[in-house]
Amino acid sequence: MQTYVATIGGKAVLAFRAEDDEQARDVVDGDSLRSDLRVLTTEEGKPLWDGRSAIGLREASRAEHDEWEKSRDEAIRDGEIDLDAGHDPNDWDIYFIEIPGAGRGRRAPQGR
Repeated sequence: MQTYVATIGGKAVLAFRAEDDEQARDVVDGDSLRSDLRVLTTEEGKPLWDGRSAIGLREASRAEHDEWEKSRDEAIRDGEIDLDAGHDPNDWDIYFIEIPGAGRGRRAPQGR
């Protein structure tokens, strides 16, 4: 598994895990992520994605991966990721943009 970053307008928006580049591209091109990015808004009330701009994809930097890992570990400690219930700790996404009313990370939808 590798940590990847989705970008919009050159700005890192989301970190997530995928087996390889192909699976990561499927996540970025998938309806679930694109729907979330159209609905979630910034503190200014703007959608994270306008529905037209390209969504880039790249491997996470060391610092971005470390931030993802820290968030995932906190989610395990806080019970948001319940290993006893079979939650896969790799199904954890974090947004790099502050989203009003939402935490920093979230468990990815099943079957992404």
